[in-house]
Amino acid sequence: MSWTGTRAVGGARWSGFAFLLLLLGLCLLATTALGQTPKAFPPAPRTAWAPIGCRTPDAGGSPLASRATWRSLHSDEVNTDEVGVAYAPSFVADWVAEPNTWNPTGPVFDDAGNLYFVPLFPYEPVVLISLDPVTGARRWSIPRTTPAPVGSGSPLVLDDPDNPGEQIIYVGLYDRALAVRQDGSIVWDVATGLPGGPAGVFGVNHHPGADAIVGLAGNGWIYALDRRTGAPILTAPFQLPGTVSPPGIPLAAPPAVQACASAELATLADTGGRPIQEIVDVLLGNGVEVANYFSIAPNTGRLWVAATAPDGDDGAVDGVSQLGALYGIDLVPSGPLWTVTEACRRPFAGGSASTPALRRDGSRVYVGDNVGNLIAIDDACNDIWSLPVGGQITGSIGVASDNGEVYASTATTIHQVIDAGATASIAWSADLDVFDLGAGQVIFNQNLAGIGANGIAFQAGAGILLGTTRLTITTGMGILDRLTGKVRHFAGGLDETVAVMSSGPDGALYIGNSPIRRPFTKCLADLGFLPGVAVPDLVGGIRKWTPTRLDLLLRDVGCAGADRARNARRQRKVCADSVADDQVQLAQLAAQGRGAAGAALASGDITAAEKTRVDRWLDRVQRKQSLGRIPSGPFRGMCRYFARTRP
Repeated sequence: MSWTGTRAVGGARWSGFAFLLLLLGLCLLATTALGQTPKAFPPAPRTAWAPIGCRTPDAGGSPLASRATWRSLHSDEVNTDEVGVAYAPSFVADWVAEPNTWNPTGPVFDDAGNLYFVPLFPYEPVVLISLDPVTGARRWSIPRTTPAPVGSGSPLVLDDPDNPGEQIIYVGLYDRALAVRQDGSIVWDVATGLPGGPAGVFGVNHHPGADAIVGLAGNGWIYALDRRTGAPILTAPFQLPGTVSPPGIPLAAPPAVQACASAELATLADTGGRPIQEIVDVLLGNGVEVANYFSIAPNTGRLWVAATAPDGDDGAVDGVSQLGALYGIDLVPSGPLWTVTEACRRPFAGGSASTPALRRDGSRVYVGDNVGNLIAIDDACNDIWSLPVGGQITGSIGVASDNGEVYASTATTIHQVIDAGATASIAWSADLDVFDLGAGQVIFNQNLAGIGANGIAFQAGAGILLGTTRLTITTGMGILDRLTGKVRHFAGGLDETVAVMSSGPDGALYIGNSPIRRPFTKCLADLGFLPGVAVPDLVGGIRKWTPTRLDLLLRDVGCAGADRARNARRQRKVCADSVADDQVQLAQLAAQGRGAAGAALASGDITAAEKTRVDRWLDRVQRKQSLGRIPSGPFRGMCRYFARTRP
């Protein structure tokens, strides 16, 4: 996630120094902090980006539903933040569903595009909500049945092992885990067996060897349940060897501002009277062992967890760990059950600020440390290379299947890093100049990078920066060109998220609204520290950015397919497993194109004759693939037609 980390917040720390600057500078800034208008961008031409050479293939055998959409907290079991479809190259902020919820993790999707999410501290006693992708209306919800507070872990969507073409949604809380069908019927609902608690669980993952659903709690406990039955498969729950991180620096904001911010947040989350300091501590990873999600390598089943190091590793046995560690954890067969063992460990000074992200084949782990380095680590916890990126990395790294591309987000930009094997370099750093600002204001990078077949999704915010404190006023969503890092499209729309950039199978973008900076900004304005400045009310729920100009989406689908098919033809005798994955993605793009064509006809973006042409191209794609051939021709025809007829 973009705000969490082991004692890190990606540039959003509140310090006494920063707030002193705030008090001294706001009177000057208030006279010029007039507004933030999203810039208008012309319709984006087709991107010149294309895959080159052999991609990193999937390890194979995963029951994860297709990578055509977002299936877990960071898209998949290895946390790549990548999907196989094209993002809509033009979109607008649309509906907000369930606006009275606070969602620090994002929604996930089934093949039909239905949304599933777990709000944090909801006033309504629910543990899972499903939404319609078109209207945002609630399809169904699963109620809370135990007194334990609800966690906020993203669900995990896997293919149903007994019903081909259907999916099951898995939710793991501290005391309870459940498996639910797409219609809301429960497959199993079991106790996790964890002692003590409760603690937060950011989400569950799938272990291929045990065919198990694995959960990791903020206090370091791990549980694993049989995917089909929910029965525990470990001889006993396992706890990581770390201890809690330090409590962190208290917020330096005046008591009145903190009280106001607490009240603002309480309009969206049932915080039980907790001061906002406690919520910020949770997001920062203060006083916990684990503050992030985790990965599982599909080829080896190794769990990769960023947590705290054992007490004493920092030189003092005092019940607090000043160090973080990346753990490689294995599940080992023990009769009919499994035990847990630590395979390797890589310590970090100050901890790791990011969820471990893996290559698709599990051969390499990427993390960000607390001093602005992106680090690649092998499967034995040895460093391969380290690259300074000029700022604290926020949240998880995006790992593309193609061209060695890795995406690192900081408070100000998104870097495209090229992993060349033994070394790495920054290819571009995005210029997020997407707002017309009043004097004294700046633009922030508000989220992680989402990787699509035709671009990189991002969220930007505008507001005031004092020290390392970001005072966000407004936000919006955009797409970057993968080749250049230039902005292709941007659309305004509240609110901020501390989660991820989720995307549906149609190329639409969604976020879980979880404002945590804006409560402070709004309270400063409401209490008179920002005279003349109006800060919009907080917005909760799930926000959708709906595709527009669906003719341009059809162009991008066709061109992404053409570029991938052309490269696959070149590599078919070099890397068969890579080409097999290309064929899977080409089928995903074709399915997206069929859906987009129908919607484009209904919206008037294409004519009936053009719809017929698209259908014929995609029919040819299907026929060629059924014969084991790479369908370059029909995608090329679709790309050329829409690139020629649409500006």
